[in-house]
Amino acid sequence: PAVMIAAGTLLRVRTIDNIDVDSSKAGAKYRASLDDPIMVGGAVVVPKGADTTMEAVKVQQSGKMKGSDLIQLKLISVSVRGTTYPVVTSVVESKGKGEGKATTRKTAGGAGLGALIGGIARGGKGALIGVAAGGGAGLIVSASGQQHLKVPPETRLEFKLESALKVK
Repeated sequence: PAVMIAAGTLLRVRTIDNIDVDSSKAGAKYRASLDDPIMVGGAVVVPKGADTTMEAVKVQQSGKMKGSDLIQLKLISVSVRGTTYPVVTSVVESKGKGEGKATTRKTAGGAGLGALIGGIARGGKGALIGVAAGGGAGLIVSASGQQHLKVPPETRLEFKLESALKVK
């Protein structure tokens, strides 16, 4: 039987790929895995570790004199028991600052469809970089002291489902 995952459900993922603003562009796809299972009525509908795909919505490299690096990501698919489901989520934005830090906040989401990029998560050596904050406060991501923004593997990101997802 199919199960509906309600709009507004939070999807917490951990990045697999290194995301470097300097070598990224809008439309680029990145792998992540679900960091917490998705539960409906006390039952696991999507298990922890499920493959997910993110897409860069907007990428901006900083100029020499002003501006800062920026990347906006949305979750576009989740794989459950061999089936890939397109998802529509909020957008997470990471914006670099001169001090080498980045602040991530949620922005309005848009529709996203995409094919899952295959691959199995290899154990990353990064520590837990992202620190989840409650509600709309978003997430803080370290840019590792670099001048340009990087989102390293093992970074936790949180997306919100904008429309319900039917999983079989």
